[in-house]
Amino acid sequence: MKKYLVCVALLACAIALVSLPVAAQNSFLTNGVKAKPDAADPNIKHDEVTNSPDQKVAPPQKKGGPASKAGYTCDGHIDNRTSLYVRYYMNGDLEAIIGPYGDYYPAYTHGNAVLYAKAVFEDGSVLTFGPRTYSCVGSDFTWSLTP
Repeated sequence: MKKYLVCVALLACAIALVSLPVAAQNSFLTNGVKAKPDAADPNIKHDEVTNSPDQKVAPPQKKGGPASKAGYTCDGHIDNRTSLYVRYYMNGDLEAIIGPYGDYYPAYTHGNAVLYAKAVFEDGSVLTFGPRTYSCVGSDFTWSLTP
């Protein structure tokens, strides 16, 4: 019985040691980079907040959408740690506008996503965050944006 308990304890320690680096990889911090206005930002495909009657966006699995091919999704947390309104883009498409010190919790399906954010100032200059590639492999992540 003691051998069994020792084995279970060793296994739990090994899992914890492997999990810590994995968890650390899914939490990242990005400082904003001040930039001049650029009408042709290569990180943005669509910067509109209007909807099309023909719009086809599949809901995430948690909202009744299909299961991902790998059978899992990832929950994100975009943590705006600035006093600015930030536009958040996924794969070049505007997905959300996050208010000062606000949070956004997107759901992703298996695969890669390019994350990007920017704050636009009255003078036309911008503060950009990213782009950052995120791979959804079944674990959640947090992206903290700082000035």
